[in-house]
Amino acid sequence: MEHTFRMNIAAPNLVSVCVDQREDNESSGRMYCCYESGPIAFKNEYQLLKAMEDLMERIGYPQSSVEMRSYSIQNGRQQESKPPVKEERLEPVTDKETVLNQRGEKATFLIHVKYRQSATWQGEIAWVERGVKQSFRSALELLKLMDSANE
Repeated sequence: MEHTFRMNIAAPNLVSVCVDQREDNESSGRMYCCYESGPIAFKNEYQLLKAMEDLMERIGYPQSSVEMRSYSIQNGRQQESKPPVKEERLEPVTDKETVLNQRGEKATFLIHVKYRQSATWQGEIAWVERGVKQSFRSALELLKLMDSANE
C-alpha cells in the first residue's frame, strides 16, 4: 500500500535513511543523498548524524547559525581549532528519484533539515512505510522519532 505525504523533495540536503538492522537499541544501515553516487553506510545513530552534518557542511545548506568549535592540544596547551572553510561547490551526481526509491529492511526515513539553529537541527522526517511525517526541533528529537518507529 503506497502512502502519500507532502515533503520538499527539491531540498538539496534531502536524505533517505534506510535502516537495515536494529541491535542493542542501535540502528545501522545506509544513507542516500544526491551528492554521492552510492550509499553511505552507518553502524549507529552517531555515524548517521555525523554523515548528515558532513553533507550539510559540504553543500553549505542549510547554513549553521553558530560556528561549531573543537579543541586540540598543541605544545602542551589547549588550542581552539576552527573548521576548514568550504572551498568548492558540490554538484549532484545522483538523481532525486534514485535517492527517493531506496528502502531499508526495517524502516525508511526521508529527512529534510530545514534549519541549523541553536547548535542543533530543525526539520521534517517522514516514515515512508507508514506514510507519516512529523517535524522535529532538535537532532535528539529526530533520533527519538526514528527510535519510536523501531519499537
